[in-house]
Amino acid sequence: MSTWALIGLSIALLIAGFNIGYDCRHKKLFFNRKYKYWICCYYCVDGVGSIGGWAFTFTSKMTSTQLKAFREQQIENLKNEFKTTDVRFVIIDFKRLKD
Repeated sequence: MSTWALIGLSIALLIAGFNIGYDCRHKKLFFNRKYKYWICCYYCVDGVGSIGGWAFTFTSKMTSTQLKAFREQQIENLKNEFKTTDVRFVIIDFKRLKD
């Protein structure tokens, strides 16, 4: 192999290594990616309502089934926390936060 071909191959491998490193670090292709969402909601416990917003981390992008499961889980958490069955929980808005 000529010297110039070897130098060109080395530079190409160096650039490819930086591209793979960037993908692993920023896009997280090879690792578990976490998605952060800001969820605004209205909840009512025993007739007293309040609006709140929280940041939650999920392991995949939000789907309607995940949103329904999240809502049911929050209702159960409020029932257990306030020891009541009169709980309403409505999701007003949610948006994905930047990584």
